[in-house]
Amino acid sequence: MRIVVGLYRLALAAITFLALFWAPSTGLSFELTDYVYFTNQSNLLLAVVMTWAGVAALTRRTGPPLWLVGAVTLFILITGLVAYLILDPAPPGEEVVALGLTHDQLVHRLTPIAAFVHFVAMVPHRRLRVSHAAWWLLYPVAYCAFATVRGLVSPGSAYPYPFVDVSEIGYGGLLLNVVIYGIGFFVLGLVLVGIDRLLPAKALLDAHDDPARTMMAA
Repeated sequence: MRIVVGLYRLALAAITFLALFWAPSTGLSFELTDYVYFTNQSNLLLAVVMTWAGVAALTRRTGPPLWLVGAVTLFILITGLVAYLILDPAPPGEEVVALGLTHDQLVHRLTPIAAFVHFVAMVPHRRLRVSHAAWWLLYPVAYCAFATVRGLVSPGSAYPYPFVDVSEIGYGGLLLNVVIYGIGFFVLGLVLVGIDRLLPAKALLDAHDDPARTMMAA
């Protein structure tokens, strides 16, 4: 199973990197401004951690700590849920990037599902704590602060998402959104910790001496 788990992680990392940096019409490309978006940031974090974890599994080396695996899983689930529940759907006519899916489908739908499957089936459990859910919240809150400050110091730059657009919702609306989304994301983190507590301590797809078994929980 070590090989299966390692290859799954590397395949997830590869398809995520592909979605972020390649398109049939343009080839390889990188635009720094694309990483103003939480979607791309969370997908990049996922790709990096899955690369680390995949290489570690195949080479029997120490992998990323469990709290970090939980964190990137939470962040990519936030990306997926916000895309499903809040954002407008992508306009029709997007080109297919890989696996018969468009960029929007890859980064908003495939990677969240694949990351959740990995979390449930391929890492050991019962090691996360409620405090991790609180620490994980720092990144989404910091992202909101970053998006707001960027909009203020770069008046010509569009806000990446309407729920942080101070020019439209004002500071009161921004504060309200931060509180609402912060509570929602914290609850989602608690759900992830709860799932971790309910699942068997041993990974369902056990990688034997896979570094996931020695990942630190703190």
